[in-house]
Amino acid sequence: MKRKALLIGNTSGLQGVQVDLTRFSSFLKSNTGGAWYDSEIDVLENVRKSVLLQKIDEVKRQSLDYLVVLFSGHGGQDLRQTVLEINGAGESIEEPQLRKMAERQLNVYDCCRSVSSTVQKSIAMDSLSFSLRESVNQVRQRFENRIMQAIPQQALLYSCSVGQVSYDTASGGVYLSNLVKAAQTLDHSQSFKLVGLAHEEAMGPTTEFAAKEKHGRQVPEAVLPKCLSTQQLVISINA
Repeated sequence: MKRKALLIGNTSGLQGVQVDLTRFSSFLKSNTGGAWYDSEIDVLENVRKSVLLQKIDEVKRQSLDYLVVLFSGHGGQDLRQTVLEINGAGESIEEPQLRKMAERQLNVYDCCRSVSSTVQKSIAMDSLSFSLRESVNQVRQRFENRIMQAIPQQALLYSCSVGQVSYDTASGGVYLSNLVKAAQTLDHSQSFKLVGLAHEEAMGPTTEFAAKEKHGRQVPEAVLPKCLSTQQLVISINA
């Protein structure tokens, strides 16, 4: 299976973006995250727009079986589109430009979606751990078999709803931290964790943190296919 992950971050004025990029990269490379190789993960921090657009074209030409895209940074809403500010120079792209780059794709956005507001984001970082009960090759094969079992789809996860802000601290984004924590939490009855289930488990603590700590409202949102659970994408594997 040909797989790729693009981790995009704008650290300008945000304390937790580098933590987000490191946390998510470490999660992917763990057995639980699918045992990704370093060569399969591209980290684009404060990337120029021209470079990002070239990377998008390059990825499209690779005819990938599976692609994961993470964006952590400044965002807003314009004409029904989520706009992503990708660097300190203020260059931006529209979120749909990161879609349909592979048949099976998961996009995670930890950013604001308000028309005009200052971006915030937050939560304590949990230590990442993974099991060594199986070899990396065995874990990768099981993960890849399950990904290819999913029907072609574009799964979209947003850290907040339209009109809301996404909170951040030096420990990283609230939603992304909770999403990774949910993905890592599998009981013995679960061989894999579905993307939608991990998102649901991340919603509660994210919304609660925003209400209690910031007196704000942050309700994560997902766009997922209404297909059988066996046809949905998974975010992690019980390794």
